Amino acid sequence: MSYFKNFRYLFQQAKITSILVLLNVAWFVISHLLDSRAFLNHTKMDFLIDWGADVSLLTFSGEYWRLLTNIFVHEGLIHLAMNMLALWSVGIILERLIPSFAFIGIYLLSGLFGSLASDISTLHHSVVSCGASGAILGIITALLAYSLINRTDLQEMPIKSIVVSLILTAGLGLLPSIDNMAHIGGAVSGFILGGLVTICLKKFRYQCQIYTKLILLLFAISCLLLYLLYKYYQMDGGFHY
Repeated sequence: MSYFKNFRYLFQQAKITSILVLLNVAWFVISHLLDSRAFLNHTKMDFLIDWGADVSLLTFSGEYWRLLTNIFVHEGLIHLAMNMLALWSVGIILERLIPSFAFIGIYLLSGLFGSLASDISTLHHSVVSCGASGAILGIITALLAYSLINRTDLQEMPIKSIVVSLILTAGLGLLPSIDNMAHIGGAVSGFILGGLVTICLKKFRYQCQIYTKLILLLFAISCLLLYLLYKYYQMDGGFHY
């Protein structure tokens, strides 16, 4: 019972972060239970692709959903564990500082921009990439932007959590199926989105309707930019891996 109480307490403290972690773990467990190719080296790439990993030629040939699904696909248990530890380290902090919808928006948009950056950089190569690292780095840099804009004292900044998360996600760049351009894209977009969200919250601290509309407008513009970039690189003919 004590384990259940501890889990319930942690979930209540950081509901969105907990749900994101559970979604990633569930996707990993279900895919491995239903598909034995996950355990064989010579079929691992096919397994990752069929379960939503990102391949630029496939993505730009009409399978745009891979920009999102690959955020929840992980190459192995170590990959998943390191990402979830990194997400938990900073997610529980940022989630308390900004509205829930803003946190979810930054996470997903950072992941999407990271995926798109990865696809653009590997447009002429059959590279399989996957993982939540881009989205997580977006959360890390958004927290950094929040701290800088609010001029948080050095002693009050969650430096330990940021450093731990950065080490975990940077270390993942050494694993196969990890594209570092997704890290860069996620980090840059997270910093920009986090900074703009923080400015909206700071300027209209006591006017919920105003900052909510402004943040939603920001996310809408980001989605439009994603769409335009995707359409620019989209290929006419279909591609089969």
